[in-house]
Amino acid sequence: MVIGWSQAEPQSTDQASMSAWGQVEASQRQLRLPCRLIPQPAHAVLAGEIATDLTCFGQLPPEIIRAIQMHDTGWASSDAHQIQRLRAPNAGAQLPVSFLAIPPREAEEAWTASIDAVAGFSEMGANVVSRHFTLLAQHDPVQHRHFLNGSKASKSELHPDIEGWTAALGFCDLLSLYLVCGLTGEVEIPLAHPSSPHAKSAPRVNIRLDREHIRFTPVAALAGKSWTIHSLRHPVPAHGPRTETMTWTVQ
Repeated sequence: MVIGWSQAEPQSTDQASMSAWGQVEASQRQLRLPCRLIPQPAHAVLAGEIATDLTCFGQLPPEIIRAIQMHDTGWASSDAHQIQRLRAPNAGAQLPVSFLAIPPREAEEAWTASIDAVAGFSEMGANVVSRHFTLLAQHDPVQHRHFLNGSKASKSELHPDIEGWTAALGFCDLLSLYLVCGLTGEVEIPLAHPSSPHAKSAPRVNIRLDREHIRFTPVAALAGKSWTIHSLRHPVPAHGPRTETMTWTVQ
């Protein structure tokens, strides 16, 4: 589950000096209510919407865009159980559990299920999703040694196109997370997978974000395109809608 904030505080000086991922991570460590609940599969669909309108990675094949849309499909069961817990009649104001607080083995099960789901329609797409999770796992190889030693991890040098497509997945994944967390202000994201060894030296895109508008410098997406996602309000409000729609338009 990704946790978002309806009333995010303005970007502080400390936040401005943090990477995009650092800001996402800090937001997920907060323990306060009210908040938004965004299931991981929904966040992935938003990443796929972003991929459709990107210009900075060239023309992505339809099966790669679909793989990006489905790269977190394996989290569906875990997130559904959490929503059931939080929506139970006696749940009260229980705190949600962010995807960053999920035990490594449970996360690896979700990764594996996601790879398998994508493999059902695209071997190339499954390779891209596998590479994505392998890069994430390599940042904590002790916690994720089971995944890295297993059959789903990417172990060999891949075709250059797959590395480029993995970079696109990483970019869209991080931007989607940044949006749904409710973060605002200005940040840079590398034109490489954020967890790859190339991220530090890769060119960067500056992203300026307010509540409903997003601007890229240099241009990285088609102007006028809009991206939308639906979230659950938590706790359930006594009055008014239980869901919230977030929309951003590229300027």
